[in-house]
Amino acid sequence: MQSKLLIYCPKLTPRHQYIFKVLFNELYVIDYLLTDDEDVFLNSQDVKINYSKKSICTNEFFVESNGLLSEKGINELDIQVQFVNDEPAFFTTTNESAYHFDIFAASFYLISRYEEYLPHLKDKYNRYKAEESLAYKHGFLQKPIVNIWLKQFIGQLQSQFPNLIIQSPKFKYISTIDIDNAYLYKGKGFVRSVAFLLKALVVFDFEAIKMAFQVTLKKRKDPFDTYSLQFNLQKKYNLDVRYFILMGDYGMNDKSISHNNSNLQVLIKRLADLAPVGIHPSFGSNINEKKLTVEVKRLEDIQKREVKFSRQHFLQLSLPKTYKRLIEAGITNDFTMGYASHLGFRAGIASPFTFYNLDMEQIFPMMIHPFAIIDDTLKFNMNLDTDEVIEKINGIIEGVKQVNGTLITIWHNDTLSDEGVWKGWRNVYEDMVKLINT
Repeated sequence: MQSKLLIYCPKLTPRHQYIFKVLFNELYVIDYLLTDDEDVFLNSQDVKINYSKKSICTNEFFVESNGLLSEKGINELDIQVQFVNDEPAFFTTTNESAYHFDIFAASFYLISRYEEYLPHLKDKYNRYKAEESLAYKHGFLQKPIVNIWLKQFIGQLQSQFPNLIIQSPKFKYISTIDIDNAYLYKGKGFVRSVAFLLKALVVFDFEAIKMAFQVTLKKRKDPFDTYSLQFNLQKKYNLDVRYFILMGDYGMNDKSISHNNSNLQVLIKRLADLAPVGIHPSFGSNINEKKLTVEVKRLEDIQKREVKFSRQHFLQLSLPKTYKRLIEAGITNDFTMGYASHLGFRAGIASPFTFYNLDMEQIFPMMIHPFAIIDDTLKFNMNLDTDEVIEKINGIIEGVKQVNGTLITIWHNDTLSDEGVWKGWRNVYEDMVKLINT
């Protein structure tokens, strides 16, 4: 009975080790073994994938290698995107007996973020621009294309070798909440409160002044205090929730409440009782690297437990530098992989995956959790009205469900406030959750 998989590569490299680990260990689960011994491969009774330049036996599943996984370093590549099985693909085959394209090299190119190591334009926050990516240029950014490719590949492999034991993934949804500013008025301190009042007076915003006094006198809840609503929705829909909280010092792009403030400390302990709480490394920590470990320790001291996961504030992600720093700070799981300006799949994948450092050509002990949908993008980049949101995100949600991937969304506590720029948005989150749960 052929229940195991043997994969032949003429010369094994860390890139081979990596991509098969991701595809056949982290997305699907298959009992596989890699070999560079042709005789072992030819004599094996297992299901056999030949990943090389030429076919070597009749009872094999042949995938023609384009050579990317045998290389070292980062080189400019001439990539031609074509349609294969009605889906965009690249590194197509020249051999009629081979699989349609080099799925392993193509997946590696996207998942490793190979293109982000090449010269590219950055936005005003020094981030890789979505418009620079292959997926954006060829119109498949909103498709979990690696998952789609792999589902088709597995289907063909199983039809040829029905006895191969394969454990398929299951759809999963993770709701992540970023807390950049825990409260609008509470805990801001004397100087910031006075500055707010002066600013409101200048523009005659008496409603804001009235609200600030009502919050201070405890006659109404702070507008950004939407946590009871979040907890109720978490319980109502049995959601898997993660919180990311900013613990940095006050700065131009870091407007959080002081970590010493009792309001923030009580909130963190309350959150940690109901869901895992991770660090939201500050914008300033990208400039001063010592700040990261300080911020992690602040959160650990307050919640009395280790901090193992993170998401960069402003989605500040520079490869491989950011992940190296996070690993040094004890972080093992990061949720930053995605774009601030566009919906979709930055790494072409809707599943958690291990990070590969192309600079060092080695697998890093960091699990990447890519997100696809973010509230700020829907409102500020796409300028959607609340009644347009569900229609726009439905395709992404259905796409992830069809490949049994992991859908991750980013929301903020203030998005649920129904105040200011978020007027009318309170129910959008629940409408999205309902759609995901159908």
